[in-house]
Amino acid sequence: MFKITTKPLIVILSICCHVFAIKASHIDTTASLQIIEKAILLAPEHDKATANYSAEVIIQNQGTWNRIPSIWRGFLKKEGVEDSLVYQSESYANFQVDNNNSYLFEYKAVRNNYHAEPRADKYVNPNFYKAIVGPDAISPLSEKALYFYTFEYLGTGISGKTPVYRFKVTPKHHNDEKVFSGIIAISTQGYWLAEVDLAVRHYAIQYQIHVNYESVDGVYLPTNYKIDVSGKLMGFVGKYHYLAKVWNYKLGLNTPIVRPQENEFREVYNIQERNFEVQQFKQVMGTLATNLQNIWSDANIASGLKRYDKVVLTTEAKSRSEAWWGELKTNNEYQMFEPNLPISAIEKSSLPAQPDEYATYRQANLKFGVGSILFSRSYFWGNNERGFYPHEIYYKSPVLDFNFNTVEGFVQNTGALYRFRKARYDWFEIDPTWRYSYNLNKSSGTLKLRWKTQQDDFSVTAGKFVSQYNVDTPIAFDLNSLSTLLLKKNYVKIYEKEFINFSLQERISNAWAIRSSIEWARRYPLENSTNYYWINFQNNDYLPNAPDNKEIGATQFKTNDAFLVSFQVNYRPTLKKQYRNSIRMVDLSSSPLIIFKYRGGLSNILKTDMDFHTVELGITHNFPLSINTNFNYIAQVGTFFDSESMTFADFKHFNGNNNMISIGDVLTTHRLVGFYDNYVWGASKKFIDPFLYSTNGTYVDIMTMFGFRKFLISRLNIARKLALREEIFANYLYTANKHFNYAEFGYGIDGIARIFRLEFGYRLENGVFTKDGPVSSKLTPIIRISLNSRVRGGVTPEW
Repeated sequence: MFKITTKPLIVILSICCHVFAIKASHIDTTASLQIIEKAILLAPEHDKATANYSAEVIIQNQGTWNRIPSIWRGFLKKEGVEDSLVYQSESYANFQVDNNNSYLFEYKAVRNNYHAEPRADKYVNPNFYKAIVGPDAISPLSEKALYFYTFEYLGTGISGKTPVYRFKVTPKHHNDEKVFSGIIAISTQGYWLAEVDLAVRHYAIQYQIHVNYESVDGVYLPTNYKIDVSGKLMGFVGKYHYLAKVWNYKLGLNTPIVRPQENEFREVYNIQERNFEVQQFKQVMGTLATNLQNIWSDANIASGLKRYDKVVLTTEAKSRSEAWWGELKTNNEYQMFEPNLPISAIEKSSLPAQPDEYATYRQANLKFGVGSILFSRSYFWGNNERGFYPHEIYYKSPVLDFNFNTVEGFVQNTGALYRFRKARYDWFEIDPTWRYSYNLNKSSGTLKLRWKTQQDDFSVTAGKFVSQYNVDTPIAFDLNSLSTLLLKKNYVKIYEKEFINFSLQERISNAWAIRSSIEWARRYPLENSTNYYWINFQNNDYLPNAPDNKEIGATQFKTNDAFLVSFQVNYRPTLKKQYRNSIRMVDLSSSPLIIFKYRGGLSNILKTDMDFHTVELGITHNFPLSINTNFNYIAQVGTFFDSESMTFADFKHFNGNNNMISIGDVLTTHRLVGFYDNYVWGASKKFIDPFLYSTNGTYVDIMTMFGFRKFLISRLNIARKLALREEIFANYLYTANKHFNYAEFGYGIDGIARIFRLEFGYRLENGVFTKDGPVSSKLTPIIRISLNSRVRGGVTPEW
């Protein structure tokens, strides 16, 4: 009989168990990968299956501004917006979805505590079966998911009543934007999504998305949505919560929703004008709420799927009692809305109504005070029952438009625009402007009459005023004042003209537009009148007001008469569209902008002196090359005909700026962008002297920029936290008269202190590197500081 000791047996069993565990682990890893691959393979099929149904939904929204900068608080309070107050709304609807991306919503109850008129909340339903979710984020079930994500198998479990496989989703390349991280659960039967708990960052906005799914006749459909949004910009800090519960699904209705014909929709034209401070705030505020609804919805406009929403409010929707709401939500865990929660020092009933779904601002009638003299602002009066005041006076403060140049010395502009508004975006205005030069003791001014609608903009302007040579991309007078007084470098070059101008802009659609003008002008040359400065930087003299030019040398001209005409056609060929009731909306950034221009001086009319003709064809667009890279370009080619009788003012001038702080034109297809969403990389012709290369011959001008979210320093955690971006630019200019080739390339860091961009670059003239100044002995990079595009003003697309 053998004696068996226990110690060796334990060792042997331990080794066997370890080997078995290694083998089992290998099997689990392989099997888990197969589960993910199977879910990815079936995602398009599941996407098609989750349509053609009806259901009920209750939607709740809640937003809070944790901090509003003190400079905005007084103004925004008059708009009904305050920090630390809770803005909330909720809606209940029956809805139907067909197989053609069409939705029919019948809202039976709506309420909120911040609009004068209750509105229906949009149904936000991010669809993770699609390859791209929200703002171009990569879905964990995308066909490219295995390239972007690591899936860690967490084991089996139960989600609701469904047996599931659980996976931890981790970005492979440690990106902080447009890739998700978190947990997903996949059903053991059919490989459907059963639960999603994912986070993603898009610029300075953080999204946390939680979705639960339940089986309805074998198809897993979403039943609960919870989306938390938080972000900050330029001192604004806010958070937003979205909740939705969907139930009572009925599948297979086979009843398509009737869509109107294309010609039955009317387009929304983004041409409304607002004060800059209102626009800036709305861009920040809209990012947390409205853009969530527009971007994260199933088949959002950027996807190219032509979603159609028909929204109907029943007659009793706005008058439901608290008892009715309480009964609806008795068994509902979503109790976020608090009916008696105070919202503002201003009662919402006293705020102007907002009947237009796309009018997202109110007009605050401010009281007169010291600030009324120091700062430009609007004053309104009249009946505002339609959501706007019919009468407005906009006072243009001379304090905000006080500058200095070497021709006029210290100069100020002021005026008081009167506007009579027939509808929200339909008005007539009288706009007088007075300009006064203290150094010359001289006044000048203009009077502008204008009629503007959503599609038409007609104006007549007359007077005597100064004009820069490059009127398309002028140098900012205020920044030129600083460079003149502090650096003794005056870049603004001006002449004076007596003129009358007729201008018409016609937006035929969001795809087609025309712009034309006719002007008679008597143009006078101007010369420097002062040598005044604050700092005698580098002990240089001021340059003459007539700039140098490589083609003609001195650019002085004599007083002349000109009859000038211009015509421009704009076309966006590939616009993505989406529809809501009778409205057609477009994504302007989805298409390149093609521009044809004609400009000429006609001597056979009114016997004027100028006789020349020029045509130009241009194209511009910005689009992503990858998840971390944007590409932007603008290209134009043009030529002159009969260019013998013209002055330097009629030359083709290029977008250039020598100021250390540049606010030149943006390289983009449109200007209606939020501070985060649809962000575009700013660019201008960095190093070109504004007038040195101006031409009256054939020319080619190309600007390109690559914007990176992950390149060199942007790979660092600290850089991502500071929202820094990187760029590489390359620009080219050719002028045929002198066979001149100019190129520049460089590197930049965008988002410094949120508003600046620092650029380093080199330039070549006819293939030879040039230095920043004649005293430089080494070829060192040229440095420029620019305002980044996230803080540029303006809401009108560049047409």
